[in-house]
Amino acid sequence: MASAQENNKRIARNTLLLYVRMLIMMLINLYTSRLILNTLGVSDFGIYNVVGSIIGMLGFITGSLSGASSRFLTFELGKKDIDKLSRIFGSVKFIHYLLAGVILLVGETVGVLFVLTQLKIPEGRLTAAMWVFQFSILASIISIISVPYNSDIIAHEKMSAFAYLSLFDSVLKLLIVYLLVITPYDKLVIYAFLLLCIQVIDRILYYVYCHRRFIETHSRAKYDKELFRKISSYA
Repeated sequence: MASAQENNKRIARNTLLLYVRMLIMMLINLYTSRLILNTLGVSDFGIYNVVGSIIGMLGFITGSLSGASSRFLTFELGKKDIDKLSRIFGSVKFIHYLLAGVILLVGETVGVLFVLTQLKIPEGRLTAAMWVFQFSILASIISIISVPYNSDIIAHEKMSAFAYLSLFDSVLKLLIVYLLVITPYDKLVIYAFLLLCIQVIDRILYYVYCHRRFIETHSRAKYDKELFRKISSYA
């Protein structure tokens, strides 16, 4: 009975944390979107949303893989098989590294060609648009290789850490608005670069947190044919 009550309390606490996180992030995003539009201007804001929308486009891929990763990690956590859990985490890392490599290859070939030949960029802004595109590719890759660590936090039900790290990410994006206002350089390029910096900071924080708390995250990325097939097909 006590165990069931503890589980119910944990579920309620995790749910409350996620709802508070979602509400705060929504308010920050609504506030920063208007300020960024005013700071960048309609033209540059449009360029970023067209050229730099790679992260949003890949959201359904990373979301599917994140769900599959969490499912397999959670299942092995319940069985308390550390060796199998480490194997799964290594396979999950391998899948995401492979996907990141594919995204880099496609982005630097087909993606660059598409931007140069198909998009109608305002005169004089092509160089800035290419910088945005490159920063967006790098940010996407970092986001993808961070998914295994995000999934492991969710699998361990450490929602407080997940919520706090997400809120910290939102606060950094709020800081970007201030930096854009005071920067004397190309605001569009600086905006894309700062978003990349946030991805790097997030990657480091998730890595450090997981590496210190979860032993399975010490495993190396490794191809496991059976696990690769199961995780990929589930995703």
